[in-house]
Amino acid sequence: MDGVLFALRILIVVALYAFLGALLWTLLQERNSAPAPPVPTSWLQRLTGNEADSASGHCYAIRWAAWIGRDPNCLVHTDDEFASARHAQVLWRAEDQAWWIEDNLSRNGTFVNDRPVMRSRLKDGDVIRVGHMQFKFFESAGAATSARTTAPCAG
Repeated sequence: MDGVLFALRILIVVALYAFLGALLWTLLQERNSAPAPPVPTSWLQRLTGNEADSASGHCYAIRWAAWIGRDPNCLVHTDDEFASARHAQVLWRAEDQAWWIEDNLSRNGTFVNDRPVMRSRLKDGDVIRVGHMQFKFFESAGAATSARTTAPCAG
């Protein structure tokens, strides 16, 4: 009986040390891992639109991702009949630290610099066309105050 109690005490001590070791290892891993870089804010400046759109010249701040289309929940909303409800999405991909645009299988396509694309990496100054709307893409390291910001462009 004394041998069983002694073995049980040893087992409890080993389990306690294993738990403390695992806890310490986890804390050190978290401490050594680099924090994720912040997501930059990019901007879409509306260059043109259809006759009913009065939003030409406005900028839309994009943080993480934004939809372009006729759906009222899209950040960049339009009544353009040549745009799908959720026509295309501009999104930040952390794995390659870049902005991309992805067509959402739209009927009329998405164009970057007058070339049809299904998915394309965006560069500062690229011109995006969705339906009758054209946008100029701007990269920016500044932080947006809101993902739903719509304001006239300042130059």
